[in-house]
Amino acid sequence: MRFLARNLIVLTVLSLCTAPILVGLAAVDTLAEESWSVRSSSQWKQETASADAVAIEDGRLLLDGARQGQWTSSWHEWQSTIQSAKIAVEAEIDLFDNKTIEVVVDGSKKPYTAADGVPHDWYGRCMIAIIDENRWIMAIRSGINHIDIGKRDTIHIMTSSDEGRTWSKLNRWFDGTPITGMPYEDGHTHSEPGLFRMPNGDIILQFWRTWSHTGTKQLRSTDNGKTWTTDIDRIRVVGVAGADDDMAIGTEDYFVDPENPANVYMAFQYFRYNSKAGTLLARSADNGKSYSFLSWIGPLANQKHPKGGATFEPAIEYVGNRTIVAVLRDLAAGGAGRTWQSISTDMGASFSPPVDISSQVSGGVEKGAWQRARLYKESNPYFQYNNQLNYARGEGRLWGFGLHSIGGGYTRKPVVYWSDDNGGSWHGPELLHGPMRPGTDTGYGDLKRRVDNTFVAATYYCPPRDSSEADVEQYTFGGERATLIIETDRDGDGAPEADSRRYELHGGKNVVPVSSPPARRWRFRLLLNSNNKVRGPKIGSVDITARKTSSPR
Repeated sequence: MRFLARNLIVLTVLSLCTAPILVGLAAVDTLAEESWSVRSSSQWKQETASADAVAIEDGRLLLDGARQGQWTSSWHEWQSTIQSAKIAVEAEIDLFDNKTIEVVVDGSKKPYTAADGVPHDWYGRCMIAIIDENRWIMAIRSGINHIDIGKRDTIHIMTSSDEGRTWSKLNRWFDGTPITGMPYEDGHTHSEPGLFRMPNGDIILQFWRTWSHTGTKQLRSTDNGKTWTTDIDRIRVVGVAGADDDMAIGTEDYFVDPENPANVYMAFQYFRYNSKAGTLLARSADNGKSYSFLSWIGPLANQKHPKGGATFEPAIEYVGNRTIVAVLRDLAAGGAGRTWQSISTDMGASFSPPVDISSQVSGGVEKGAWQRARLYKESNPYFQYNNQLNYARGEGRLWGFGLHSIGGGYTRKPVVYWSDDNGGSWHGPELLHGPMRPGTDTGYGDLKRRVDNTFVAATYYCPPRDSSEADVEQYTFGGERATLIIETDRDGDGAPEADSRRYELHGGKNVVPVSSPPARRWRFRLLLNSNNKVRGPKIGSVDITARKTSSPR
């Protein structure tokens, strides 16, 4: 499915200033409305104050053979002072243009041979950490099958100096030299790695110690992945209620609190723990050197009971207003494979009872489910380096990556979902691989965004199960982006005094309340971006309905 959005984006603008607004303004009476519209080619041209690398065609503003462009309107003078408005923008943005598929590690070539002399042909279970504008690190697992219970597998690191456009060989640093402490192999099963960049710049790498019943080991690098040493032999989640605190499994998902950046929030799970499973949230205030229990997301429950409520593989993300969204997978008997969602509105002190969202994410397939989710806000700086959105306010779309399966089993497909209301509703799945055959095994990967706005997903791909080989595949898509900025001129000198925050124009209907000092002169700016020289994105119209105010009482 290809998503081409002609969208009506509605922004309720109450403030155009990013600085705190003092309370205590005199009471006002709300009166009539004024309107300002730019809808036709003649209106676009008439209202143009400045333009760069954009064209006006058939009543639309679009890129003119460039990767980025901008347009600024003339100042519009309202009849009276304005401090709130409704802005409707009609936009055409192709979310999934420029799809690519690339094999990063070819399992059939067996590039790694374990210490016991067995060549590995199964590679995957990826997670990516962004170091800076160009450098990325990926952790993967290798073995001889989907997972080797009670046997051995190996953890590897790969590096990229160009945001995943090319990747190093296994266990080579950015300069091509060997990575100290890699590969990690000790004769046990480590399943999937979890790779997380900490607020102080350290990178931590988690994996199962030996299997699901022995807890989580954590390695640490203090030099951007060049050297890895054991940091914690067995992670303890201090204060966990109702379970052994050193048996929790990490590797799941995390975020850094944008309002208190020393605090790292990390999801853990109990899996096949005394025939129970459950998901929880923990917090670290020392860059992942210790973890404290906050609350259960999906409480411990009997994993063998069809309606026991046991959940595992939690994804978490901060969405603003001290709110956390979690997406979970269940352990219902018979592989029912449902998808659950839970919300915390008190920064993880408690979570709502998990709600079954399978019907939203099924893709129209009976028993279809979204599993092994990862969640990212577009404003999350650990998702896209130096993005211009405000993570503390939860700006931008909420993206979800994972696998789509039928009834919890095969066929599995790598997919993305997206939400414009912080998980209130979900769109997708959008298939990233292309046509797939029954029995395909894939999933357990990660999603990031390049500086040019291209999305990059990495996961394993194993053909129908007559083959044990699995490749690491990377998928890219997107790059089209449109941003609206509102500016005001209170003293009439022609210079803007307060920029609004940036409003992402994308699919769905967005209502964004903000506060602002009043002004009579307004203008708006449009920033257009694409990762190739196409004519999109396209802006069809901008309609502003402003509410004017009477004199103070």
